[in-house]
Amino acid sequence: MIGRGIDGMKKGRGILILFIGWLLWGGMHCAGQEKEGNDDYQYALIEAVKQKNLGNFSEAVKLYGLVIGDKPDCAVAYYELGTIYLMSQQPDLARENLEKAYSLDPANQWYTLAYANALGAVEDYETLAGILKEKHKSDPDEVEWEYQLATVYFAQGKVGKSIRLLEGIEKERGFSEKITLLKASIYESEENYDLARQEIEKVMNLFPETIQFRIAAAELSMKSGMEEDAAEYYLEILEIDSTNIFALTNLTDYYRKKEDYRSSFRYLASSFRSDQIDLKRKMAIMSYYLSDEKFLQNYPDELENLVQVFLEVYPGESDGRLMATEFYIAVRRYKEAYFELKTYLESNRGSYPIYMQAILLANAASLNEELILISGQALGYYPDSVDIRFFRGIGYYDKGDYELLIENFKGISFKGFSAIEYASQARMLYAEAFYRLEDFARSDSLFEALIADEPDNFTVLNNYSYYLAERGAKLERAREWSKRAITNNPGNATFLDTYAWVLFKLKKFDEAEQYILDALQKGGENDPEVNEHAGDIQMALESYKVAEAYYRKAILLGGDQDNLEEKIERLKSTGDE
Repeated sequence: MIGRGIDGMKKGRGILILFIGWLLWGGMHCAGQEKEGNDDYQYALIEAVKQKNLGNFSEAVKLYGLVIGDKPDCAVAYYELGTIYLMSQQPDLARENLEKAYSLDPANQWYTLAYANALGAVEDYETLAGILKEKHKSDPDEVEWEYQLATVYFAQGKVGKSIRLLEGIEKERGFSEKITLLKASIYESEENYDLARQEIEKVMNLFPETIQFRIAAAELSMKSGMEEDAAEYYLEILEIDSTNIFALTNLTDYYRKKEDYRSSFRYLASSFRSDQIDLKRKMAIMSYYLSDEKFLQNYPDELENLVQVFLEVYPGESDGRLMATEFYIAVRRYKEAYFELKTYLESNRGSYPIYMQAILLANAASLNEELILISGQALGYYPDSVDIRFFRGIGYYDKGDYELLIENFKGISFKGFSAIEYASQARMLYAEAFYRLEDFARSDSLFEALIADEPDNFTVLNNYSYYLAERGAKLERAREWSKRAITNNPGNATFLDTYAWVLFKLKKFDEAEQYILDALQKGGENDPEVNEHAGDIQMALESYKVAEAYYRKAILLGGDQDNLEEKIERLKSTGDE
């Protein structure tokens, strides 16, 4: 309900408490007691007031009982007892004592109001109505009695009678906020939401900066099915108070129902800045949206904003970091996912799966320095993990730290990896490191052992064949291994280029031309190295202009310009065929 008067449950107790202080100190002696008489009861009354103010109600009740025992006609003691019983929700005892106070001093306005509240609490509306009528009859200028009588009629279900009485007050006295709000509440109870809203708008127009009236109007609009009108009220509220949680949450729901999710997410993100929505509720909302593929695909920017607002409000919330990580993984933004997980690990001892997740993200995002850093941290907690060493090895290889790569794998068993692919790639990285350091005896031994164990590892076959061709060593073996690679991967331009290069080194230029052209046609046309090789083969075939064209294209594609221009100069000195 929008507003009530004395209804026995709400406002009555509030009205009563407001005036206790005046009665306690302004009416400390009982009616008929002379100051020079026995003052034992007076001491008990003062002490009772003290105990009541301290919240020691049981002690105050005993003391007021002593006062009444000594002075049975002490109205203030009955009144104070009654108010204690009202506050402690003992309505029958409250009524008994307040009725006594009222009967002893019916002219006392505060006794009357307190007794009215007690009658309302026990729902004795007939007695209450009779008292209010008498009060109005004896004091017609006090509009409060008529107003409270209207609330009693409302509580009795006499809606028409209540409205007529309130309209009579308005006609005689003019506009009253309290009267108007009670009328709105009555209309709302009767589900006459349009009339209720008209009453609220009267008050709202007089107090345009008071938000609660617009909130009430919005609620009534929603109840009457006027959702667009409600939305307008919410927007007006936000113009006055941009952080109003009621408006933000209702606009979130309004636009969600209209499937205008961009607007809905915008207001939802704003509501996340408020502490009026608890942390668990926000987490549940984020979990709902982030687990729905439809929202992830169609509203990634809006969801990212929601996640970032949450992290801004709760920067130390670990579960929020994990949720942000999962979001960025879902939208394939591995760099952002990694840094969210790294932030999590800065304040939490990560489990092995979490560290592996961070390592995989750093690798997927090509964050080489971070890959080395995070894998090193992980090894501090999990020193026996060969999987972590594998990924740290990738980091060292990409950085060119071949000595550290060798040290990283030294002494480990290549059979302890969780995946066959890890073991194979780790062995290849190890062999590659020795090759880069020109320890060819060691690298050849490692490559050939790997080929013996994995004869169908075509990447190893290709790479090792290429390295042998570059060195001009074991060319027939290189030809055999490279041939096996292209036979099983006839569309792989890199493998075709390697085979052409091995043939070139064997001085089989015509055959090399055939395979380099095949490599160019199957994806190598934009590779500077493949074009340079094509130029070298054409130069060997004495097709100098064709060779120059390949060299110039290799320069355009980002090849080694100094080296290529030097080759072009050699072509010019050799002359055309």
